[in-house]
Amino acid sequence: MQAGPPRLPFCASEALAEGHHLKLKMVFEGRDEECLLVRHSGRCYAYINRCVHMPRPLDCEKDRVFDHSGRYLRCSMHGIVYTPETGTSVSALCEGEQLRTVAIYEENGEIGIADWRVGRIGPLPRADV
Repeated sequence: MQAGPPRLPFCASEALAEGHHLKLKMVFEGRDEECLLVRHSGRCYAYINRCVHMPRPLDCEKDRVFDHSGRYLRCSMHGIVYTPETGTSVSALCEGEQLRTVAIYEENGEIGIADWRVGRIGPLPRADV
């Protein structure tokens, strides 16, 4: 009997640098979604890549999700700002609203998804040769 949700490996830990993000396609709660993985203060976090203000990806206008300080996640369309640790908005317009969290794991040099709501994930990223 399985003790927890299935573990779906995604990438090597070293593929996600501090202050950067990776994206993956997944089936989440029966719908095709894009997941955003970020590394902040040495830890990995994952969220559905959709701003709470408007249903747009955080990186819809720029290929970055951290603000200029590197302390917050920021939607490139309207500038809504979130804490990387919880996905909670600290912007006055959407204060307290949260990005949808996706449960992940990082161990033995691997990052993956471990969330009952995820049916499958897209192809693994190609390694640079």
